[in-house]
Amino acid sequence: MSKARRRLCSLAIGATGAAAVLVGCGSGGAQPSDFCKSVDSLTAAVSQINQSYLSKATISAVETSLATVSAAVKNVSKTAESEFTDEVDAVKAAATDLDKTVAAAVDQPVPANMAAARTSMSDLTTAVNDLSKSTSESC
Repeated sequence: MSKARRRLCSLAIGATGAAAVLVGCGSGGAQPSDFCKSVDSLTAAVSQINQSYLSKATISAVETSLATVSAAVKNVSKTAESEFTDEVDAVKAAATDLDKTVAAAVDQPVPANMAAARTSMSDLTTAVNDLSKSTSESC
């Protein structure tokens, strides 16, 4: 075997070994709880809804994202751990308010209703961020 070919084989074996070690390290820890997974899903859903600035033209996109957020809030509520009751309650209240203000904006897309819905989106984002911060150590 030529010197170059041996180096290439050594490099390939070394890379394969390193990959196996890295995969092994990542899978050795405890799996996140259902609650932690649901908080991550909710955070992603809220991030998604914030991608669409609420206007007459984006109402349908926001409604679709809102359905995803609502499902994620229900999942967080279902899997909630007792130590995070206050944060989960704040998320549920903010989500309920967002549902109401978006419904008002859909029914009557006037500037005041659009502004109220945008404020509700901001309030929900804050509540979800607070929940995420509170759970960061346990998740």
